[in-house]
Amino acid sequence: MNRVPAGSLLAGLAAAALLVRAAAAAPAEEPFKVNKKDFEKTFKVIALEPPDADPYLKVSDSVKAMLEQEVTARLKKRGYTVMPSSVLSGIRAEMTAQVNGPIDSKPGSSDAAKQAAVREHALRELWFRHPIDAVAVMRIRVFSVPMESDKVEWDGVSTSVEHSGGRVEYKANISVSSVVVAIYDSKEEPLYVSYAGLEPLMHREGAQLQPLPVDQLLRDEKRIRKASQAAVDAL
Repeated sequence: MNRVPAGSLLAGLAAAALLVRAAAAAPAEEPFKVNKKDFEKTFKVIALEPPDADPYLKVSDSVKAMLEQEVTARLKKRGYTVMPSSVLSGIRAEMTAQVNGPIDSKPGSSDAAKQAAVREHALRELWFRHPIDAVAVMRIRVFSVPMESDKVEWDGVSTSVEHSGGRVEYKANISVSSVVVAIYDSKEEPLYVSYAGLEPLMHREGAQLQPLPVDQLLRDEKRIRKASQAAVDAL
């Protein structure tokens, strides 16, 4: 499946998206980018970056907390030591203070370069201060994937799209979301990248696909937790 960021039907999304560093990884690939046994022997302590999402989604703190809780629980169950995202958040706060106060985090803002510098230096400081083996990125991404006759399958899930106006036999691309978990070593080389389907972001009205209202997205706690778990199941 080719991953294409959702286009004009989700206006402004492509320009706003801050991509996970490993977003180019093919979804059908083995999630481990190194030998799995070597990974299990070498990478014991994993620090978490704060959960993030494509800006279009406007993810609440409670949803981000769910994502981190499930990923943390799964990693610990498999014997890994997990450093919470609050550690990196604290370092970022320190770095932000050093660049003269709050940074405007809106995509396209004049502070974008300053924000990128803070993130880069905070990660470097995280590695310097703490005996960690890897860093995990948790993100909710938006993609465009094929749909046929109100059925859509992507990243391990299959569902019917909400619709009104009767059945229509046709093919189209539809915007969907997935949870992505990517784990990197100290050189920012990918060790593990896994996608888990979350939910469609559109519905059908007659023969037209329309975006669902943003405030109707990410409301199904069970679905969010299940996708968060699935993204680290291979570990």
